[in-house]
Formats: sequence, C-alpha cells, structure tokens
Amino acid sequence: MTTRSPLPTSHESIKPISHASTNQRAFELATRDLRPGQRIVDVGAGQGYFSQLVGEHVARTFGVTPDTMLSACDLYPEQFRYTGVRCDPTEPSGRLRYPDGGFDVACSIEVIEHIEDQFQFVRELHRVLRPGGRAIISTPNLLNINSRLRYLHSGFWLLFDPLSLSSQDPVHTSGHIGPITYYYLAYLCHRAGFSRVRVHYDRRKRSAMAWGALLLPFVTLGNAGFRRRLEAKKPEVARENETILDAMGSWDMLTSRSIVVEAVK
Repeated sequence: MTTRSPLPTSHESIKPISHASTNQRAFELATRDLRPGQRIVDVGAGQGYFSQLVGEHVARTFGVTPDTMLSACDLYPEQFRYTGVRCDPTEPSGRLRYPDGGFDVACSIEVIEHIEDQFQFVRELHRVLRPGGRAIISTPNLLNINSRLRYLHSGFWLLFDPLSLSSQDPVHTSGHIGPITYYYLAYLCHRAGFSRVRVHYDRRKRSAMAWGALLLPFVTLGNAGFRRRLEAKKPEVARENETILDAMGSWDMLTSRSIVVEAVK
C-alpha cells in the first residue's frame, strides 16, 4: 500500500540557480512519460529546486513518497535543501555512486558547463540509465544571436567570462569553465552511446528576436554556403549531421536562452 508524502518545502524557500523556465522545460520532458515504479535522478541537484518539482509531481500524481521514484546527487550535498529525498555525494572525478542501469531518466540542469571532463560526465549519465532511458541535459545556448555577436567582438560567449587563473578549485563551481554548443553536446551524446538526440528550448530572448530579425538573411545565406561546401567535400559527414545542422540554423536556436537536450539510450 502506498502513502502520500508530507507537504514539501515551499518553492519560495528553494530558489532555482538556473532560470525557472529552463527547469520547467526539463521537468516537462522528464515527467512526460513517467510511470509508477520508474526512477529519475537529478544529477548536480544544487539546493534541490528541480528535485522538488519532480518530488511534488511524484507525490501528487502517483501517491508515493518522492524517494520511491527520485534520487538526487551533487558534489556538495550539504547545500541540498529539499527534504523529500536525500542528496547523495558524487565523486570529485565525476563518477556517480549508482549502479549501471538503475534509472529511467537522468536529468542534469545547467551542470555540464561546470564540468572539466564533459565526455566522462555524459558517459556516466549513459551508464546509470536503463536501455531506452533518457538523459535530459540543459546548458546555456551559445548559438543564440546575442551570444554569437558577443563572441564576435569579445571572444567570449554570453554567460562565459574570464576566470580566475589562480583558483585551485578543481571544478570551478563559481564559474562556467566548459562552454559547449548544441553540436558538440549532441556529439558527446552520440560518442557516449546514445542512439537518438533531440534539442528543445526554454524561452526566447526578446533582444535575440530583434537581432535575429535583422541578421537572419546573413545567417541563412552563410549557413547555406557552409552546408554546400560540406556536402561537396564530406558528403557522408553532411548526411550524418543533417538533423543537428538543421537545428543549429533554426529560429529557435537563434533566439532561445538555453537548450535542453534529450538523449535516448
């Protein structure tokens, strides 16, 4: 017999470190096909805002305590504040302390840009998933038009600034150290063994829509020329990457704040 969990801490007391709209989009994807008995893990859970979203959903929808279906982990578990589940420590190397194939969904919200070894991190998400399981990975969208323009004049993507060269923190948790575009995140997922990769978006930036409307002809023509050259020189590579390249030149990619990648094992 199942029991309902007590009322969790209010959303007002646990603030999202990443944007609320990014958490909401990831939440929609993570819980879209969730069934009783399946398990979700929140990797890099921070204070627990996303875990709380999922925990409340599990309690409300399935009538079970959140820890029946939800796990959370972070390098600094002492910062976790959601009382519905415990937060397990992760190893400094990035390895997750979970057995192979233990989860149906692995979520990582605005974490990968803080990670030194991104290949290993994505492989770990793949490892802890069951066959058919899904990884939900969000990161700032470096390919929106604002970020492209900032890189053009400064050499730094939007939300990625110069870092302290004297810091001894191995993961630089106070800053973004690993800027990654959608293309290379999709590439990492394929390299890790995921069979299908799709990209979703959180919200459009008004300034990006204004700049995008102005610069869309330039971007469209430039992208078309790039694609023609690629098809002529490396037709097989062009074919393999067609879906990813289509997304990279889309209006959503040019205007959205963050990307949320869904990868299926």
